[in-house]
Amino acid sequence: MTDFSTPGAPQRIRLSNSPTSSSISTLRLGDGAPDDAIVVREGHLERGGMPWFPVAGEYHYARTDPKRWREDLAALRSNGITLVSTYAIWILHQEQEGPVSWKGALDLRRFVEEARSVGLEVVLRIGPWVHGETRNGGFPDWVQSAAVVHRTDDPAYLDLVRPWIEAMAEELSGLFRSADDPSAPIVAIQVENELYDQPAHLSTLRRMAEDAGMTAPLWTATGWGGAQLPPNEFLPVFAGYVDGFWEDSDAGWPANYEMHFRFTAERDDLGVGADVRAAAGISGEIAEGAEGDADTGDDAGGTDAATRVSAVPYATCELGGGMPVAYHRRPFVDSDDVAAVALAKIASGSVFQGYYMYHGGVQVLGRESSTQESHATGYPNDVPVRDYDFAAPIGAFGQRRRHADLLRLQHLFVQTAATELAPLTPSFFDGDVRASFRADDEQGFVFFSTYQPAVAPLPAAEVQFELTTGEHSTVLPSKPTHIPSGEFFVWPVRRLLPDGSRFSATAQLVADVELGGMPTIVLFQTAGVPVEIIRETASGETEQHLLPALAVPTLESTAQIGGARVIVVDEPTAESLWLGRIHGELHLVLSTSDVTFDGGLNIRIADTPVTFSTLPALARIAAGVERINPSDDLLARYSIDAAPLPVAELDVVLESAALAAAPVRHGGSSNRLSAPLADDFDLAARYRVGLSDAPAHPSDRHILQIDWVGDAGRAMHGDEFISDQFWSGRPWEIDVTELTGELTLSLLPWSADSLVHLDGRIRPEADRAGLAVYGARVHRSRLVRVTA
Repeated sequence: MTDFSTPGAPQRIRLSNSPTSSSISTLRLGDGAPDDAIVVREGHLERGGMPWFPVAGEYHYARTDPKRWREDLAALRSNGITLVSTYAIWILHQEQEGPVSWKGALDLRRFVEEARSVGLEVVLRIGPWVHGETRNGGFPDWVQSAAVVHRTDDPAYLDLVRPWIEAMAEELSGLFRSADDPSAPIVAIQVENELYDQPAHLSTLRRMAEDAGMTAPLWTATGWGGAQLPPNEFLPVFAGYVDGFWEDSDAGWPANYEMHFRFTAERDDLGVGADVRAAAGISGEIAEGAEGDADTGDDAGGTDAATRVSAVPYATCELGGGMPVAYHRRPFVDSDDVAAVALAKIASGSVFQGYYMYHGGVQVLGRESSTQESHATGYPNDVPVRDYDFAAPIGAFGQRRRHADLLRLQHLFVQTAATELAPLTPSFFDGDVRASFRADDEQGFVFFSTYQPAVAPLPAAEVQFELTTGEHSTVLPSKPTHIPSGEFFVWPVRRLLPDGSRFSATAQLVADVELGGMPTIVLFQTAGVPVEIIRETASGETEQHLLPALAVPTLESTAQIGGARVIVVDEPTAESLWLGRIHGELHLVLSTSDVTFDGGLNIRIADTPVTFSTLPALARIAAGVERINPSDDLLARYSIDAAPLPVAELDVVLESAALAAAPVRHGGSSNRLSAPLADDFDLAARYRVGLSDAPAHPSDRHILQIDWVGDAGRAMHGDEFISDQFWSGRPWEIDVTELTGELTLSLLPWSADSLVHLDGRIRPEADRAGLAVYGARVHRSRLVRVTA
């Protein structure tokens, strides 16, 4: 067995900056808005004359409760998301032929306006085919069954699509950004999804949307799978997943996922969506047969996105925020997996981070059918009827997970360094470790990783960097340092200080901002590596500062370096770090509880007493909030005088034992294992779970967590089918905020002979237990306004 804790020989990693380009891209995108023009350059985006690095998080309005939109959107913004991306799923708005519905959870206009109100802009993904693990890819059944050639320029198909796009444009009138209305929130529009061989049709859809009144400086189309895009009309956007439910059950961990942990100029992954391509009879080698020339302007042809990446910014729209499960294959994605992929994309040159999903959801039950992807509708995969939580950074019911904290640190870094970072082209280390350097002739950022998922871990390393920026050379750390297996980080190199000197650090940059009237740099420690700050003066002299990394930084632990206050926290504390505006003034907040900046400061209390810290101190606090430390401490510390909401343990009563496991069936376009049918749950064990009373406060959230082992489960509240789960090692979470009485659970046992793929860390428990319920509890929380 390989010992991943023992490093090899020390490595001197030499990297130099690469040339950068400020030329404007040939893409026909951007706008001329006064004072805020969006420009697409060859390597990055620009806004208002400055480099712009957007971060987009997918959140499906129709799959969530409208009463929670505002708080959840504010949570996205507080976690460093700047654009919310959302599908308009046609089948949900027009399940039956006739009027388009915009009511309730389908009120797209209200969703966009709520996003704008909390400081988010919008990426609108209009389809008409969206996939999204949706029935017919989002086509209503009456469209799917029409005698047309779908997803092409067949005039009969376009006659079906045009009224849908026109209805969407009318509903959102006044919300599309243009040079004349640069304050409108919709700044990007994606047409179609995973369309590989119809470049002319993509052009037609854009023209159709523009004719209907849709405008945006950015038009995007998915570029993976060797997709052919019409030259110069769309910014290609790419994907990066840790694993895929769409792989075969016997595929192990497919080799193509390893690329997403590497630092590489390669952007395309032919594995994403390959099963759906195969079902449609489309080759995975489209890139070899692509026609058209990016420089000819021949829009009737097409150029595969992969061959043109050097001339367009590297953008993503589907970095896996988690991973859902299909019946036949149930990946288990860790928080570190998600964060490692995201940082690898920045290390590889990304200038537009887009996550799918960032906020989970619930599949909608239509009036005529369920709306999930399934074998019954010709897909290769059976996914749950209701569950679309995606194990996302923010769960279907607003549950913040650890990868939200890890990603927030990256987003804060991106925001603070965007001006310098976005134009920088990466150079890659040509060796057996993963390192890259995004830098110009003066400054930059070095990236390093020893991380890969637990199914294929990488060894530790003993490293030292020699980094060249133009005529300057920087060595970090001062001597070779042990980096354990499973680490990933970015360090600043020769970053400018207020007095004109520069600093490099063996710690990750979080923020370089003004706090309380003082320039402040916030760093966090990497893997126990001693924190060295190397300052280069204007005269070329260097000085070294060694700073402690503390859970509670103090005045004594900070340093004044080059006119800036430098604060270093340890790694665990960094995960509780937030940065946002409170009544217009930027504040650093340390809180393990959920934080939202929505004008003032809001904190969600749960089962333990809440304390939090801020820099600077809050100008005014609400009743019930008290400062609890001396006024001359670095951070102001507060407590909230609100009774914790204890976890409620619930009784789970077995009514009847399981009769048998679900029958083994195969189906769908790839003949994969099929999910149990509704009648199969007659074989399931039956349990009753009594619920407590409904909450007394409108901001309360009650999330039922069921710890169990088995194959598949369904939850009913009376006659309403409210939740389901294919067991994959994660607790089953159900929103019971507004439910009283009791739930009925139907649980099918796992068979040790099952050919379903489960993560190797999880499967032994299933094989041993077969079916077990270990407990059920309700986690309760309430939103509290802590600023007056």
